[in-house]
Amino acid sequence: PRPATPAPTSTPTPQPTPIIHTIQAGDTLIGLARTYGVTVQSIQEANGITDPRSLLVGQQIIIPTDPSARLSAGTPTPEPTLPPLTIGPLTFQPTARELNVLGQVTSQAEIPLEGVQVQVDLLDDQGQVLTSVQGPLQQDLLLPGESGPFILRFQPPPPPFQGYQVHVQRAMPAHLDFYHRDLSIHHVILQEIGQGIVVISGDVVNDGSTSARRITITAVLYDAQGQVIAVRRGPANPDALQPGETARFALELLPVASPVADYQLIPEGFQDTDHD
Repeated sequence: PRPATPAPTSTPTPQPTPIIHTIQAGDTLIGLARTYGVTVQSIQEANGITDPRSLLVGQQIIIPTDPSARLSAGTPTPEPTLPPLTIGPLTFQPTARELNVLGQVTSQAEIPLEGVQVQVDLLDDQGQVLTSVQGPLQQDLLLPGESGPFILRFQPPPPPFQGYQVHVQRAMPAHLDFYHRDLSIHHVILQEIGQGIVVISGDVVNDGSTSARRITITAVLYDAQGQVIAVRRGPANPDALQPGETARFALELLPVASPVADYQLIPEGFQDTDHD
């Protein structure tokens, strides 16, 4: 059985104290509303949010706790049906401070997705869950047929485990107007620089007709069996481009195994709007 996060409870007070939530990667208004048991509208009204896509990682928002914000028992937030997604084999990377879990999600959905979140459960010899970790993909937008990598970290290292299970915990239809994916990669160089470190560098070009901002490149390295052995996401330099302009990128990765048999580079940016 999958571990469930119980809905928070609070003791009603004449003037309830709101909760302050810091936005994490993968957070959405629908997901936060479900987690805290309040309506999406109440979160938007409490924070003056008109565009749900304007949430920024690290931003602090108010979760209202007054009774009018709570979901009524008769109108629960519907549980969404997950689109068809598959998760490739996992790669485990133990270190002195943590256990890293690498993998990728491939979409068979007919629509673009965002907010894709993966959960890994570690199991004891009876098949019971010892501990779990959740986290988003290393890219924000997952197109039909595309594979998106993830790296999840158990910190500190978990107790000894005998098995695991993995599933997509959340995935939502994407708001394509917010993204800028008319980006292409050129002049890629992959080189080993010693101590097992691999550097992958190249150019990213804005092939679209609009400017792009917050451009990032996600690099994925694979072994000969097609398993993910390294994942790294970093910004282009500069990270904003006008149509036709070019930026550089260089990412350092430490593969779990060698040699590197293949790689994938995923450029991603956002439309240059006033919602920054």
